[in-house]
Amino acid sequence: MDLFLVFVTTLLSMIIINFLFKYFFAKPKENILPAPPGTFGWPIIGETIQFLVSLHYGLVHKFVEERTKKYNSNVFKTSVLGQKVVIFSGPAANKFIFTKGKKLFIGWRPNSVQKLFPSTSFVHIEHDTKRAQNVISYLLNSKNVEKLISTMDYMSTIHLENHWKGKYEVIVYDLVKLFTFSLSIKAFMGIEDSEKILYFYEKFKIFTQGLLAVDINLPGTTFYKAMKAGNELRKEMKVIIEERRAKLLENLELPKVDVLTQLINEQDENGKYMTEIEIMDKVFGFIIGSYDTTATTITLTMKYLQEKPEFFTEIIQEQNEISRQMIPRKELCWDDIGKMKKTWSFVNEVLRNTPVVQGIFREAMEDFTYEDFHVPKGWKIYVSFGATQKNGKYFPNPMRFDSSRFEGNGQIPYTLIPFGGGHRMCPGQEFARILILVFLHHVLKNFRWEHKIPSEKILYPYFLLAIPRDGYPVTLSSVQASLHEKNMSKDVM
Repeated sequence: MDLFLVFVTTLLSMIIINFLFKYFFAKPKENILPAPPGTFGWPIIGETIQFLVSLHYGLVHKFVEERTKKYNSNVFKTSVLGQKVVIFSGPAANKFIFTKGKKLFIGWRPNSVQKLFPSTSFVHIEHDTKRAQNVISYLLNSKNVEKLISTMDYMSTIHLENHWKGKYEVIVYDLVKLFTFSLSIKAFMGIEDSEKILYFYEKFKIFTQGLLAVDINLPGTTFYKAMKAGNELRKEMKVIIEERRAKLLENLELPKVDVLTQLINEQDENGKYMTEIEIMDKVFGFIIGSYDTTATTITLTMKYLQEKPEFFTEIIQEQNEISRQMIPRKELCWDDIGKMKKTWSFVNEVLRNTPVVQGIFREAMEDFTYEDFHVPKGWKIYVSFGATQKNGKYFPNPMRFDSSRFEGNGQIPYTLIPFGGGHRMCPGQEFARILILVFLHHVLKNFRWEHKIPSEKILYPYFLLAIPRDGYPVTLSSVQASLHEKNMSKDVM
């Protein structure tokens, strides 16, 4: 007992001495700015349920708007997926994240993504942005861009001939996704074999479903299936990389005809080549970032074109004029893409009205301040695209669809950022723009369509991309048939 009393007395004495030392001798703490307003919600759960529900239904902008008004601030804190998160919106916040973020932020990805992309656990994608831009820019330089457009033109024609022509009904999203995947895997990996393309396509569909799934690697779970598909893809990729390296050793002057060859040759500032796992993750990232988002954009654009006849007419006129000026040339070229101004303005308004991706996550690498608020190192950042794009302050009458917003001088910088901004601009932005415009040109030249489910909702399954719930099924008619029907009706009249 005596020993216990001595222990307690000693412990209390140490606590008192420590308190007195801090009170009288420790340096006073600096006046730290407050954290952004907001609430972390329920313990552990936070506001995860509200956030994920709004994410699934494409209503994250509502989630953000409600709290922005409540806290009278374009930046506020919350808790999502067990993480302390600061949510940003508005052009000033977007500019801050995309231009100041190189030193302050890294991309934050859930555990599922870290496990599906192993190289991200030791190589942050942001650190390789310049290398990624170098690789993609090779496809788009003045020497290669005409060849790329020719390839897109040819593959668009063949795809529509094989999968659309003569069909009464098609599911647009499924077919467009197959097309964009086929083109992406050719551009990024040099694969042209149709059976191998279909194999990769089916595996990638399973793989991408696990990106934001709960990372429980047990048989039957979405994540387990994604991991299994990823392992199977990597086995195939390993063989392809080894074959490509062997060809490069045989011929050092082998043309860099695809991204994979570029990545194998790419060196950092220290002359170091990428590891095999880095190459795989980069190629996977390029493919996922190009085919899924591009397919969604094309599908949504076709949906809005059919629903907005007042815009459809002027875009058809623009595309018909381009076709007329092409004669006798049959393939699109770079100059033709530059003439599709009204079409691209329409696409931008589609992206404003229905963001393909509702926002992005980042992680603070160090403490920083924004608008007199203090954000600690390690907190997560979420940039909401929709909250800015649906804000009447930046887009008057935001619920009205009007592609003329993007004509002339366009909009305030950093109000529409589907491809990022500043040094974090998506390397594949121009690739996607060209692909979207080339495919739309051929669809509009050959077909007219009617939506089979006018009330079909746009959802974000797996919390990723905007997709029509039923894939946007339509009935098709050829342009020639449509013109014939119009002439017949005139004769009757």
